[in-house]
Amino acid sequence: MTGFYLCNALIVAILLGVLPSSVLAVDWFLMGRHGECAPLSSLARKGPEFRGLQTPHQLIDKMRAAGHQVDVKEHGTPSGPMFEVHVPAKEIAVMVVTANFCKAP
Repeated sequence: MTGFYLCNALIVAILLGVLPSSVLAVDWFLMGRHGECAPLSSLARKGPEFRGLQTPHQLIDKMRAAGHQVDVKEHGTPSGPMFEVHVPAKEIAVMVVTANFCKAP
């Protein structure tokens, strides 16, 4: 039963936002065709509206808030989540992944 209460306490802490951000922090990357990765922040070269992005959700929310159609496919995999994000008006079609998907240099 102890595990049950610990799990519930963790869920409540997440919902209330009392966990430090470093516990929940995940680094996101743009994945290229051959498994190479670049930081999500590299999208800033596309324009000022892409500056400061740290998560795929920020990208999606920002584009929708600007009135753009955003097509999203989220994939749950054993290596973690991955997001396909397509914004036709901005000519953006990217795969956003965690470091687990990136090939080592």
